[in-house]
Amino acid sequence: MTSFKETQLAFIQHLKNPLVNPFDDGIEDRRLKIYRELFFNNILGFLSSGFPVLESLYSEQQWKVLARKFFSQHECRSPYFIDISKEFVEFLSNEYELIESDPIFMRELAHYEWLELDLSVRKSNQTIKVWDGHSPVNQVQMSDLASLVSYHYPVHQVSTYFYPTEASEVVYLVIYRDSTDEVNFTLVNGVTAHLLNTVLQQGVTSIESLSQVMIEAMPQLESQQIIESLQQVLQQLLHQEILFPAEELASPN
Repeated sequence: MTSFKETQLAFIQHLKNPLVNPFDDGIEDRRLKIYRELFFNNILGFLSSGFPVLESLYSEQQWKVLARKFFSQHECRSPYFIDISKEFVEFLSNEYELIESDPIFMRELAHYEWLELDLSVRKSNQTIKVWDGHSPVNQVQMSDLASLVSYHYPVHQVSTYFYPTEASEVVYLVIYRDSTDEVNFTLVNGVTAHLLNTVLQQGVTSIESLSQVMIEAMPQLESQQIIESLQQVLQQLLHQEILFPAEELASPN
């Protein structure tokens, strides 16, 4: 006698891939079809809302085929709907093999679109104070609501009108959410990426320490030129709320 758990598993496998896993438990196919369409359309809706740019690069049928592959082949680890987009990115990165109709940059574009969604709901326990634009700043920290990423394709520019066919120089982006809860991105160069990565690794970082790091990283430039450029970059990052002023640590007695 088939147990309830076995029946439940067989039903799930049927919903995911009915052609490979027929379900014969006395339920007419007309009723099963309702469930099949309900579950698949639910997943399709989440993918369409989470990856609108990627979807725009496919025909309606091609997009449904891709969604069907994800639905039938990927074993989601999270039970939460909010994590479907993350699961889709993992599926593309680890399980899916590109076919001729896929953009060569699809994995990077999917990651970029997921990151925008992730930042829109990401929580932070940081105690921060937005820079007022004129107070001196001696230490900085990176916002928990900012992510530095690098791609081989300019995914922030991709649209139905811009479709890169080969890799470019490394593209560094910071995707971040500000105090008004608006998600933005900014394109940064390799030097600024190195600066942000240093802050990210060190946590609370003094401006003096950052100056020394950047001077050592660019020995071909004058120290004063580096310090002045660093001040300009830091002010911009503070204005964007990618960086925040950090509280001075009390000296030990």
